Amino acid sequence: MSLEKILEKIEQEAEQEVEAILAEARKKADGLKREAEEKARAQAESIIKQAETEASLEASRILTQAQLQRRMELLKTRRELISRVIEEALKNEELKKLRLKKEVVSREGILEETLETDRLLAELGPEVENDILAWLKI
Repeated sequence: MSLEKILEKIEQEAEQEVEAILAEARKKADGLKREAEEKARAQAESIIKQAETEASLEASRILTQAQLQRRMELLKTRRELISRVIEEALKNEELKKLRLKKEVVSREGILEETLETDRLLAELGPEVENDILAWLKI
């Protein structure tokens, strides 16, 4: 074998080894790239899920707040209507003449008290409100 052929064979083997090393390096690089992409995709999905959960909770909170506000406004309107109905009822002359009495049971016996309009409304307020709401069909 001549020197040229020996050098040629060494060069050919070196090129093959270089190609093998490069192929292995490319393979490892592709594997690392795939792992990094999968990891990035998993992190992105996790971040998106967390953002969706937070957005859902915020939307639910806003909806609940709006519903509460609507209920408070409705309650306020109902109370205003009830107050107007009671004020109008108290303007009635026949009602002003009417003296309601209340029986109070104590150790000393049964006492009768005459109730003034303001005191009557204070004591019967919730019942009167419920009756008015029922009459108004609210």
